[in-house]
Amino acid sequence: MTTRPLSRRAFLGALGLTALAGCSASVDAGGARDQAVFRPGEYRGPQVRLEFWNPFTGGDGPAMGEIVDRFNVAHPRIRVVMTSLPADSLYTKVVPAVGAGEGPDVAIMHLDQLATFAARGTLVPLDELADGLELDGDDFVPAVWRNGVYDGRRLGIPLDVLTMGQYWNVPVLADAGVPGAIANGAEFGTTMAALQDAGIEHPFWVTPSWQMFASLLPQFGGRLFDETGTRAEIASPAAVAALEWMVEQISSGVSPAGATDPRPPLKNGSAAVLADLPATIPDLTLTAPDLEWGVAPFPRIGPEPGVFANSHHLVLTDQSQADEDVAHAAQTFVDWVSRHSEPWIASGNTPARATVRAGEAFRSSPQAALATEENFAATVFLPQIPQSRVIAANSWQRAVGEAVLGGVDPTEALEFAQATAQEELDETNELLKS
Repeated sequence: MTTRPLSRRAFLGALGLTALAGCSASVDAGGARDQAVFRPGEYRGPQVRLEFWNPFTGGDGPAMGEIVDRFNVAHPRIRVVMTSLPADSLYTKVVPAVGAGEGPDVAIMHLDQLATFAARGTLVPLDELADGLELDGDDFVPAVWRNGVYDGRRLGIPLDVLTMGQYWNVPVLADAGVPGAIANGAEFGTTMAALQDAGIEHPFWVTPSWQMFASLLPQFGGRLFDETGTRAEIASPAAVAALEWMVEQISSGVSPAGATDPRPPLKNGSAAVLADLPATIPDLTLTAPDLEWGVAPFPRIGPEPGVFANSHHLVLTDQSQADEDVAHAAQTFVDWVSRHSEPWIASGNTPARATVRAGEAFRSSPQAALATEENFAATVFLPQIPQSRVIAANSWQRAVGEAVLGGVDPTEALEFAQATAQEELDETNELLKS
């Protein structure tokens, strides 16, 4: 595959840098919110209604719906009304809705969004509530629990952990004479060669997957930002190596050029191995019931361990604390969902709590293969930086797309991304300081 240069003017023009223009109106200048107050015992007051928003509009929606139904049956004094929105829509609507008192009392947010909505004054810290409920992290995946904190305050209770994984067509790999799970870069190369020799022209499709890049980045020794979260390191040699590996799969013919959706090729047999998130599990189960497939942790392509991870967190909004009954009912709902998340296994995600993972329902699930101590230890979460998703979309995620789909040289794409990310990061930090 040939590469073409990209001018800075073209790159910035394509980005449409509008994020920070809308940021100043939505960042809360009043600083940190009051803690959610712990109230002993389950709620037993008058009838209350809780608004619960989440981003579960796919195969995960029915699983969360079952949890809510079970809660409502077990708690006749509380009526939880669930609203599922596309993630982008939820994150756009929640700030003005909560500000007007017409939003959710409880919500599900991705871990990397917690800092953004804490800075906007939408979320309340949960330290006192977690202490009162005796949630100290012992029953949770350690990395997930640690990363639910921003600016020294806990903002969410983890529901799950989701990691990048590898999925493969079992009979196709068996016919090629190779084992299913790929452990490292060397095995990846030999597996791809064997599959191509067996007649699979493009056995592994590379799309502009920023989650794949975020898995490869730590494997080559890199990170997106420094430890303080104030300096971008997006154009490091490690980042270039990670993105070059993705591009090399296309130039070598392992992947076709221009790929955007890697799941259909696995289903129809034109590809044999897939790297994707756990949403793949309910998708394959529902839409490819005759496909025999396997799942394992994302392979260690680089010299270091590393895998992109995220988590859905239960959060309380500022709106929930305006009424004592609603606040107590919201606390009851969050605690109950955290402790009774067995139906969530059907979503393909891994429950954050060890007590849930210890049950037969999870141990017999496909994603149990992803729930190893080694894989948990290798997880790398996106940093808790306000506006991190906007910065990412305008910089390094865009660079991945430009290199994979647009033929832009990885070094050049990441250098432009670094400059853009640093500029937006500086502006966001200045805004927060003011």
